[in-house]
Amino acid sequence: MNLRTLALATAFASLSATGAAAAERTVTLKVDNMTCATCPPTVKKSLQRVQGVTKVEVDLDKEIAVVVFDDAKADIKALIKATTNAGYPSRLAQ
Repeated sequence: MNLRTLALATAFASLSATGAAAAERTVTLKVDNMTCATCPPTVKKSLQRVQGVTKVEVDLDKEIAVVVFDDAKADIKALIKATTNAGYPSRLAQ
């Protein structure tokens, strides 16, 4: 293998490895201030607007939101910020 081919192969491997590091994650957030049936849709919509979020389930009785997201596009800080900005402060559930 010549030097140029080796350099191209190395560059391709680096790009491939970067893409492979992204993963789908699921987190459960404890959500405050949900008091009635109109709260969960608001929380759900705020989370769905975060780039990389693929699924959201909100449970009023348990006061939680289960969020599935691409960790290359979103992070937990962005999820918490989204609910907080909508009036529903949240944190990782224990």
